[in-house]
Formats: sequence, structure tokens, C-alpha cells
Amino acid sequence: MADSHLNVDPTELVTAAGRLDRLAERLETSLGGAVPALSVPAAGRDEVSQVSATSFNSVAETFATDSAKGVEELRKIAALLRAQADGYARGEDDAAAGFRI
Repeated sequence: MADSHLNVDPTELVTAAGRLDRLAERLETSLGGAVPALSVPAAGRDEVSQVSATSFNSVAETFATDSAKGVEELRKIAALLRAQADGYARGEDDAAAGFRI
């Protein structure tokens, strides 16, 4: 590993961040249309129907909450990639400025 190199291209990081943002947007849009359909009424007034519907709706609510958290995490990762790209580019600029006369 003595000859290992790390090449960072800030433009690629920003591009990846944009892709993550678009993925988050598509996922949010898809979930926005699907989540309301996950709620089900009880098929009847009997105990089994009531408990089944309550259980299913509870799972649907958990899914909606967790999915929204996943979308938010994608956006956080995208923001972090942008910040890292900016920091790396500034570091490179500062290092290059040290060599200028």
C-alpha cells in the first residue's frame, strides 16, 4: 500500500450529491403516492378484522415514518458530499496559493 493514491474530484462529488438529491426526490414522490393507499379499514366489526386492520395500519405508519427518515438521510449525505467537495477544493486552492509568487 506504499504506492496507494487518493484522487478526489470535487466535481464528481457534487455530481454524486445531485444524483442522491434526485433519488431522494423520486423516492419522496413515490412514497407520497403510495403511503396513503397503505391504510386499510377493517373488513368487518369482528375482533379479528379490527385487530388485523390496526396491526396493518401500524406497520404502514412505521413504514411511512422510516421511509421519510431514509429520504432525509439521502439529503443529508448529499449535503455532506457538497460540503466535502467545497472543503477539498478550498484546501487545494490554499495549497496552490502557497506556491504562487
